[in-house]
Amino acid sequence: MVIEWLSYRVPVALQARFLALDDTIWTAALSRHPGYIGKETWRDAADPEALHLIIRWDSRAAWKAVPAALLAQVQADFDAALGQSLPAPTCTEMAVLPASA
Repeated sequence: MVIEWLSYRVPVALQARFLALDDTIWTAALSRHPGYIGKETWRDAADPEALHLIIRWDSRAAWKAVPAALLAQVQADFDAALGQSLPAPTCTEMAVLPASA
């Protein structure tokens, strides 16, 4: 399994709309792709404008197989629905380590 970790800066006043649209637009699009496992959203307790989207994929290959053109279109749809563009998130790839015996 691999984790796609996206970190956004979202003003608190915009977060409810951001999260609702993320679910209906981004999660709906990603969940149709083979290898998508699930997604969680976390808010930093020390920095309420910091939102972290934790997306689980069964492999890096499955994650990277999502077409770039689709990602661009979904981002455009999201920005249009939100009524603005936010700065691009930072993206970190995390590998899950096996538990030691």
